[in-house]
Amino acid sequence: MKKISEQMDVVAAIDPQDIGTADVTGSYVAVGDYRTIMATLQTASLTAGKIATVELLQATSAEGAGAKALKAAVTATAPVGNGAVKAQVEARVDELDSSNGFAYVAVKVTCDENGKVGAATLALGDKRYS
Repeated sequence: MKKISEQMDVVAAIDPQDIGTADVTGSYVAVGDYRTIMATLQTASLTAGKIATVELLQATSAEGAGAKALKAAVTATAPVGNGAVKAQVEARVDELDSSNGFAYVAVKVTCDENGKVGAATLALGDKRYS
């Protein structure tokens, strides 16, 4: 039986920072050696009803050339009484627009409440050559 570490890699996509004042997009990562991708956003406490969003973007280079959405954004709403939220979005690598050279992904996060802190990770799974 393979270990989880032999089947996936998890990288810090966005370090903890203000995601409410402006959208934040992490670095683009090559995903050719994987079959699945999952981005997870975790926020600090948000005011009840406020919304945090996580999205996967695809690009043709590590610099983000031609960046566009890979999947629809996923949102999470803060609970009554305030609280942290978590949102996840996942995709298969074969969903990238590979016929047009898209082979990199990045995580984009935002929040509709100024000054709120969030962070995201990117899980790259089902390694092709493990």
